[in-house]
Amino acid sequence: MKDKEMTFEEKLTVMEKFGLQKEWARWELKQENEYFAVLPSFRFLKPISDHLEFHRGGFADMIKKYQEQGELDERFPEVSALIKEGASIESIEKFAFERVQEAVECILYQLGDQECAECADVFDEIDCSKIKKMRLMEINDDGTPTGRRAVELHGKIPFSDMED
Repeated sequence: MKDKEMTFEEKLTVMEKFGLQKEWARWELKQENEYFAVLPSFRFLKPISDHLEFHRGGFADMIKKYQEQGELDERFPEVSALIKEGASIESIEKFAFERVQEAVECILYQLGDQECAECADVFDEIDCSKIKKMRLMEINDDGTPTGRRAVELHGKIPFSDMED
């Protein structure tokens, strides 16, 4: 496992470069053990966190750019219609951010749940004891699983929301 070769301080530096506050990164790294792969989990989360961050600031900028270029009706007709009805760009962006975050959190909950939570109504009608489960696992450079799982992934993005 490549990250096992890194010192705690090297891992901490990487986590800070990912955008985590130092004390939060330190706390997360202390959870790392033979069962949980903390650094790879945050490597996985980094682009997702960045995508969410785009929808808080960058999305409004994109809307304004398309408005200025006269392309908003073509690119985002629903957004254009909302603006014509009096919605502010900021409220549209906030709504978009919250919906994207909600969807991502749902997916991350399922990926990071070590017991494979079954929250759909259909599971009341099906005997799941014969169905295998899915887990997000750390892999070596050659693609073989290390046996270490992702830490609990939900509730950790966007990184800018997590403070010391």
